[in-house]
Amino acid sequence: MLSYLAQFQHLWGPLRLLDYGTTRAVAALLTAFVLMLVVMPGWIRWLRLRKFGEAGAKGQGAAVVDAARELKKGTPTMGGAAIVGCIAVAALLWCDPQAPRTWLLLFGLGGFAVLGFLDDRTKIFKGSKGTPLFVKLGIQFGTAIACGVGLWWIESSYAAHLNPAGAATYTKVLDGVTWQISLGTHQVAIPLLGLEHGLYLGLFGVLWSVFVTVACANGVNFTDGMDGLAAGTMLIAALAFAVIAYLVGRVDAAQYLKVFYVPGGDDVAIFSCAVAGACLGFLWFNCAPAQVFMGDTGSQALGGVLGLIALNCKQEFLICLVGLIFVLEAASVAIQIFTVRCCGGRRLFLCAPVHHHFQMKGWSETTIVVRFWIIAALAALLAIASLKLH
Repeated sequence: MLSYLAQFQHLWGPLRLLDYGTTRAVAALLTAFVLMLVVMPGWIRWLRLRKFGEAGAKGQGAAVVDAARELKKGTPTMGGAAIVGCIAVAALLWCDPQAPRTWLLLFGLGGFAVLGFLDDRTKIFKGSKGTPLFVKLGIQFGTAIACGVGLWWIESSYAAHLNPAGAATYTKVLDGVTWQISLGTHQVAIPLLGLEHGLYLGLFGVLWSVFVTVACANGVNFTDGMDGLAAGTMLIAALAFAVIAYLVGRVDAAQYLKVFYVPGGDDVAIFSCAVAGACLGFLWFNCAPAQVFMGDTGSQALGGVLGLIALNCKQEFLICLVGLIFVLEAASVAIQIFTVRCCGGRRLFLCAPVHHHFQMKGWSETTIVVRFWIIAALAALLAIASLKLH
């Protein structure tokens, strides 16, 4: 929204900076961060007053894990509502309000936040495991399908506008230099292969979007189990995708890297920076010992929007590196369930998700979190470096 002020640069020269996506990306990060520092103390007090606190031990047989959870009993949860609000405000201020990708990301963020809120509220007041499965899946898949259809429409609209003749490439002249790039409309880029090997999905792209979005939402949800773990790894992932979105949104970088060009990629980068800023601000209060937890309200929203950011960047497979921790956490749960049911009750992990496995082995919570951050950062750097590998 504030980008409109750039048209008044003749009145005050520095306003021209608002024309640059990089300026607005940094501003979005700082805005979300400062908003979190301002909002969170009052939000924490309100959550305590309402007794929206962690339930404590779940009594599922993992004594070490239950003991750690019991120490956190009563700590306010649902801090994710503040994260979602601050991301939304920062995005509305610094993204282009006419960019459809901005509204798609906001819709996905809000939809998954509603699911998380219902889940948190049920756990707090009814002492159950959360929202009934059919309700949870209904909201998850409903939001994901709507986002998938929205993304399909956005890609079709950009293709019709930029390539009205249906050409395979988009040609743009900048400063006398001609750039030819591929939009990859309704295509998925295959890692380590050239763009000519991109897989065309057509309407099946909606189903692919649903899979990616729901998988990411659940992956981040599984990761949210220790002070600072989900927020820190999400901060790293958001920053990595901010860089990726910036690169794929530039015709020169897209041609050089030989990746699909994403019109409106700068707004995806700005939104990613807003996510990073909110997570950074949340870490101020969520670092050990945590004053507040994000709850499912935050983890579902952040995971869902991470999947949408990857889909908008047309780099979905990079989630396996950018979100390596989320993938490992979700995989550990799936493997544990499989081995218990199919191998006579045997368990591959002492406890799942995998961060609890290391907790059972005697690692301190802080050690696990910091080491997972290190792994996440190295994997994110590898993901960015891999853009040039074909």
